[in-house]
Amino acid sequence: MKLAIATCQKQPGLFETEIPLIALFNGHGIYAEPVVWNNPDVQWQNYDGVLVRSVWDYYLHANEFNRWLDLLEEKNIYTLNPVPVIRQNQNKFYLKQLEQAGVEIVPTVFLEKTNTLILSSLEEKKWQKMVIKPAVSASAYRTCLFEPKDIHAIEKKFSSVAAECELLVQPFIREVNEHGEISLLFFSRQYSHAVLKVPKTGDFRVQQEHGGLTTAFNADDKLIETAKQILSKIEGDLLYARVDGIIKDGRLLLMELELIEPYLFFDYRKNSIEKFVNDTVEFLKNKPVEKFL
Repeated sequence: MKLAIATCQKQPGLFETEIPLIALFNGHGIYAEPVVWNNPDVQWQNYDGVLVRSVWDYYLHANEFNRWLDLLEEKNIYTLNPVPVIRQNQNKFYLKQLEQAGVEIVPTVFLEKTNTLILSSLEEKKWQKMVIKPAVSASAYRTCLFEPKDIHAIEKKFSSVAAECELLVQPFIREVNEHGEISLLFFSRQYSHAVLKVPKTGDFRVQQEHGGLTTAFNADDKLIETAKQILSKIEGDLLYARVDGIIKDGRLLLMELELIEPYLFFDYRKNSIEKFVNDTVEFLKNKPVEKFL
């Protein structure tokens, strides 16, 4: 069996903590190799499956990425996570759908695409600080922290962005700086491990590339169960999922549900990468035979 591990041009090989995947898959009789998702020379039909991992630039090439997803579907190539799940998870408006389904999310104003961005209604929220970001983005791309007095400047700065895609505006949650953001990792919908991410002093971004600090986190049963309930709202096979949120007033508020290319923090839980590989193998073995013709 031959497995493509989808990567991107910026990171064509596997990330350091995921390099062991190759040998682990080989131990199961599966030849796995990293393949850049938008490499035009790749013959995807030559693979028995595609494991979508570090496609970290997909949001910069949204149209091309969706054409790639179309191609995988047209050629009936088995994909993990499934293409419908990836499609839904690209646009952070999925948070609106989850909220309507009963999930507690960070308070969010969802702004449709527009050629005339007007944010004056945000003043009614009485939020002292706010975060604005595109609905299709990653790693704090085009994300900006601002105050009510800056609304007109933000309208000008994001006017071209608003014409291209939807926007989200959320209050700045002080708990992010005070206690950090929690990421709970699930493989095959089963809880694996969790980490706590805190921004560096003077920043609001928790990502490691922006100086954030990550440590192992011991999630209690209540927190894990809440995250499971969130995942229950998503249909389809989920090899991997990362539930990102903050604890406010003793409750988990969802910030993002990462189902496309999340960093999985294998290095924060012993044997987690082996569990991930075993689950992947089970998914591959239990799919209809015609998927592998």
